[in-house]
Amino acid sequence: MPDELGFDELLDDGGLISRLLGRTAAGRKRGLLYGPDLPVVLLVGGPGMGKGRLLRCVRDRFGPRVPTAYLDCGLSDCREQAEQRPASRSDVTEALRQIASQYGEWAGDGGKIAVPRLYAGLAAVAASDRLAHAAPLVDEVARLEGLLPPRSFWHGVLMGAANNYLGFLGGLVTTPLAGPFINALLDGLFARLSSEGKAALAECYGDYPGAGGNPQAGLRSLGGDFQQGGEARRIAEGFLFRALRQDVDAAYHSVRGRLSRVGRPALLLDHADNSLGRRLLKPVLEDRERGHHDRLVVLATARRADGGRFLHRAGGAPAEMARWEPFTGALPDWSRPPGGVPDHAPLWRGVLLVRMPVLTRDQQKAELSRLRGDQEQPDTAVRLRIHSGVHRLSGGRPLFVTRLGEAAAALTFPATDDRADRTDCTDWTLLDARVPAGDDGEGRRVADRPVADVLIDELVTCQRPEELPPEHRGHWLDLLTHLSVAHDVECAQTLMRAVQEGRGDHLSAYLIADLLEDSGWPRCPRHFIGDLGLRRLLTRRLHLLRPGGAAWHTDHALLQGHYRDLGNDHHDALFKTAGAHRMHHLLASDGADLVTRYLAGTFLTRPTAEWCEELLAIADAALIGADDDRYARALGEVHVHGDTRRRLIDRLLHAVWLTEDRTQPLDETVPGALRGPLRGLSEELARIADEAVRDQGPEGADVARAAEGAALLVRMAREWGDRAQDKQPLRRCGCTEHIGFG
Repeated sequence: MPDELGFDELLDDGGLISRLLGRTAAGRKRGLLYGPDLPVVLLVGGPGMGKGRLLRCVRDRFGPRVPTAYLDCGLSDCREQAEQRPASRSDVTEALRQIASQYGEWAGDGGKIAVPRLYAGLAAVAASDRLAHAAPLVDEVARLEGLLPPRSFWHGVLMGAANNYLGFLGGLVTTPLAGPFINALLDGLFARLSSEGKAALAECYGDYPGAGGNPQAGLRSLGGDFQQGGEARRIAEGFLFRALRQDVDAAYHSVRGRLSRVGRPALLLDHADNSLGRRLLKPVLEDRERGHHDRLVVLATARRADGGRFLHRAGGAPAEMARWEPFTGALPDWSRPPGGVPDHAPLWRGVLLVRMPVLTRDQQKAELSRLRGDQEQPDTAVRLRIHSGVHRLSGGRPLFVTRLGEAAAALTFPATDDRADRTDCTDWTLLDARVPAGDDGEGRRVADRPVADVLIDELVTCQRPEELPPEHRGHWLDLLTHLSVAHDVECAQTLMRAVQEGRGDHLSAYLIADLLEDSGWPRCPRHFIGDLGLRRLLTRRLHLLRPGGAAWHTDHALLQGHYRDLGNDHHDALFKTAGAHRMHHLLASDGADLVTRYLAGTFLTRPTAEWCEELLAIADAALIGADDDRYARALGEVHVHGDTRRRLIDRLLHAVWLTEDRTQPLDETVPGALRGPLRGLSEELARIADEAVRDQGPEGADVARAAEGAALLVRMAREWGDRAQDKQPLRRCGCTEHIGFG
């Protein structure tokens, strides 16, 4: 996909990024947004929303204009490097070293940024291991020399002290543990420093907790806290990040910096809601809350809509948390809320949440046309079918749109209005389409695969939740696959008990719901898998998991048995009754005849409004792996045994099923197919009311109920028909509210 797809307003000359950094991508100066108290900007959105792609766009377009460092906190390289020397490294110190190296290599206006404060702190940490021998400690200090430019004064001072210490030890008969190495290092450092260098370290490390203004004491304490581990190490790591930000500020405050540097530097943290990212963001937010301001623009990504639990001491994001969505016509107006108490204020006060934009219908169409390239464009009917399916499945997620577009580029559908050909344009057809073979970006040839498999790999397999217990990582995808047929947590937990039977460790549906939310997937009160596109991917996988759709039928049969055991009249929060919930799973797996019989049996025993609600809940079922005769049955073209009422209910059930399934564009006959049976059933109730008047008189309870039901069904005929005609679902649902039918 184009790198800038969907990011025009964020990246253009007057957009948020240019105003934060003070430079356009072309290098022109722009007025700075905010300051000196800057927010941490969190780009929030679930998988496939382009958060990492946006950071890479910022790095590539603005990196030549302002000092820019990029770090993917989801990679394991920092952790792996730290594990080699756990006493003198951590994933945070390795991350800071990587960030500092990028600033030290920057070649734009003002040149490289030196990091002597960070260098001194990392050297103190490297020299603080009292159980290590001298030579490894000196090697650890020498490993840091790449952080400073060649022939740097600071580099000469620190390495001179290290080499002198090695010479001292070389004259001894034995080689003792190098406990005093940090003392020798710091003594040699401060003995050789200029007054300017001493002032720089005093300003930084003299402020370390317990240092009392003495930078040597601060550096010793920092090294000792790092060795102590736990919360003490966290404080030391946070202070090292402060030292790095002070180094960056110093590069702008120097005489040369004031003359040559324009705008603000940037730090780009992808997957910043992971453990490493949280440990980098928290000290920045805490320092800025205490008034330690700096000019570093921190752009970070998070999957949860509220930025992540680490920002909130209790509960979810408050209403006053700063949020902004692109394409609103104005830049966000941010300032820190008044009244915060340092060390007790929640971290969200220093955050600006920027919601990642979804692609508009026009942007989706343009991307699909681009992907089709020079191939012959399909006729209008086929093109509309493809656009409608991509819109339904993707919900505007850029990755979804592009992958589906790549697969759909080679698809052709017959341009016909024959109902027999409608099965050629369902969502399942799009998901079965194959992404062409190509290069995976690392020089390896990748065979063509169904686009559904590619999306599952990219959205689920490669993005497992960080908090997922290790023993469940291997079957995380299988668990989600079975949960594609679940609705509420009770329904999901029933499946989980059966699917994990015989395993020693179980993962509950309650924890899975939490992990899905942490992964950035939306919640829907009516579906356990709250994203329609993801649910379709998993539904398809479940049907293919075993030959003949056996896993699909087994899961639905399991849930049918569960709700049968509860009893038809048992209350159900989503379906009104357990009987209706059972009928939903029966409809999805075994067809409609028994469901029609159930609805015909409850038509006169349930209040009409409740009966209509049950009908909508039952009919929200996917049809997969079976012949689709729903249009024929909705239009009364298939003979159904039973009286007139049962035939009307069968027609209505199939018309509603077509409307609520949303796996294909609706035919123009569907609104009429909805109105006809509803009006016919209304006439049935009106006839019953007339008979009750003759038997009971006009004041009878049966008369009132039948008359009220007849009036309601007439109103439903108008409202449901209108909603179908406007390409809207009949029942409001969080995962389809803004999608429609296309």
